[in-house]
Amino acid sequence: MGLRTALTQSRIVTLGVFAAAIWVVLTMLQVYGRLGPLSSGGVGQTPIAGVVGLVVLAGLLALLLTLYSELSEMEPAPEPWE
Repeated sequence: MGLRTALTQSRIVTLGVFAAAIWVVLTMLQVYGRLGPLSSGGVGQTPIAGVVGLVVLAGLLALLLTLYSELSEMEPAPEPWE
């Protein structure tokens, strides 16, 4: 279905995907802003944990973009096997 059809038929899901993607991007920016030098060690929030967090959030963003692309697909069913 197209984006216009997705918004009319499943408005809550489409807006939820948009909201989640925006939240993930804002959280990624916040985590990136808190990263310090990678050589610092210590107890608590380390830079390596921030990098791992960014990788996990990037994976979540990729899943949300995949879901969005499925929502904006024009055909509702896959093509048959030949």
